[in-house]
Amino acid sequence: MSYLLPSDPEFWDPEKYCHLNKIRSKSGAVVPFKLWEHQRILAAAVRRCYKENKWLVHVKPRQEGSSTFFTCVATQHAMFRTGCRVGLIAHKKDTARSLSEMAVRFHRHLPEAIKPKKSVGLKRTLEFPVLDSRMVIASVKDEEPLRGDTVQVLLATEISKWSDTAGPDAWTSALNAVPSTGGFVIAESTPSYHGDQLHDLCLASEKPHSKWMKVFIPWTMVTEYSKRPPVGWRPDSVIQGYADEHHLTESQAFWMQTEGLQKCRNNLEKFRAEYPANEIDCWVLAGESVFNSTSLMAMMDRIDKGTGICVETTEYVEFKKPKEKSRYLIFCDPAGSWSQRDMFGVQILDIEECEQVAEFLGHSEAFKMARRIAALSKQYNDARIYIESNGVGEALLSHLLAMGVRNIYHRKASLHGKSGYSRVPGWYSTMKTKAQAISFLQELIDDSSLMLHSTRCIRQLLNYRGQWDKLSRDSSGGHYDLAASMAGAAWAWRMEVGSKWDRRRMSNRDKTNMNWKRVMQQIDREDSANWNSPWGQHK
Repeated sequence: MSYLLPSDPEFWDPEKYCHLNKIRSKSGAVVPFKLWEHQRILAAAVRRCYKENKWLVHVKPRQEGSSTFFTCVATQHAMFRTGCRVGLIAHKKDTARSLSEMAVRFHRHLPEAIKPKKSVGLKRTLEFPVLDSRMVIASVKDEEPLRGDTVQVLLATEISKWSDTAGPDAWTSALNAVPSTGGFVIAESTPSYHGDQLHDLCLASEKPHSKWMKVFIPWTMVTEYSKRPPVGWRPDSVIQGYADEHHLTESQAFWMQTEGLQKCRNNLEKFRAEYPANEIDCWVLAGESVFNSTSLMAMMDRIDKGTGICVETTEYVEFKKPKEKSRYLIFCDPAGSWSQRDMFGVQILDIEECEQVAEFLGHSEAFKMARRIAALSKQYNDARIYIESNGVGEALLSHLLAMGVRNIYHRKASLHGKSGYSRVPGWYSTMKTKAQAISFLQELIDDSSLMLHSTRCIRQLLNYRGQWDKLSRDSSGGHYDLAASMAGAAWAWRMEVGSKWDRRRMSNRDKTNMNWKRVMQQIDREDSANWNSPWGQHK
């Protein structure tokens, strides 16, 4: 039988390699390693990391087989790369021992045609002298688990527990052993609490050009977490409520009631954290989400089943190309050129479809950003440009006006000491206009009028707690730039659609009453105005 060789790029595809290995099943038998469906998602994430030179952070429910999968991937590097050092670091010694046995088993059962020769008599390492490569398997509590080595591949398990187990610097020390160029890190864990090490990495993964890519596996995707119920079984009220919320199958609800919840001491909140069904359950944030989390999670599910594998990793992303005769708008939440942490958030909406078609999140100089926005406006059928004009937005507006861009939104402004008003470029952010923007966006999300395609934008909206006014930092280090720009885009969309939106939502009776009031108001105005007749002026 012929096998792929390490020189073949397909050899490094986990789906093409893992089946060559064997694992110990829960019954104790040694069986071929056949990937489950959710492990195939992990394989796709690894392939993407290889392609884009990223590191992987995995948010997982308990005992879903990711440690087995990632140990197989890490062992592959040690066995088939020349001069490769691999570190497998667990949060407990028992876990480290289990990973060590697993790695040895992978080597032992490889086909003889491709199995490399290893050194004998080693307890917590695998060494392959011909390749000058080795794997070190240890616990984070061990003294100097990596022994000062530089490792090309690091697998870190249950990192949310590292700080409690070995101190706050344990994770930093492990990362320092991996070169940023040519290194590969896999960090996995069940979430513990908001702000833990896993949460920090997940937030870091949402930054533009981040080294990290996040993949999330909901427990409902794990085939093993289902159990056929007996005839006539009915869930209790707690399980029924959870099942309705997360659309569980009857088999999943039965497993949850008879096994899953019991493993969490019948504590539903603990179950939500250890067996998360979505990213909201992973870390409970203080306060209620401003926007409808059910509608937003439905959008996430439509994009990639909520796994995050399709998250945007570049500054500019185009979801839909411009269509002839369609109308578009652009809203920009500006950033200061001097502040690397503050970012431009730009949204482009299709006005007729109320759909997000493109997005930008990143840092730039005002002049370069003005050129980009002008080009995007031209590309999208001369889309009207809305710029938040407060503070740093003035520089962006000045550049756009100097370039001769004409389709900039102008607001009305009263003339000081004079009657009438003037037109001033830019959208001015006040408590009133911010509240309007948030309200309009809430309305569009609640009734599913708005179609979003950006995972990172939806994540910001899920985590948004009204920080626009407080200028709290979001996961990308900015001021919820995508959430703010999308709220501004919702406001702009209402201005572009205008009364058509209000009339579309009115009943026929409401429309009749509105028309009648308009007629009566016109009569009242004419009655109260001065008017002339052949017999003189009247009031």
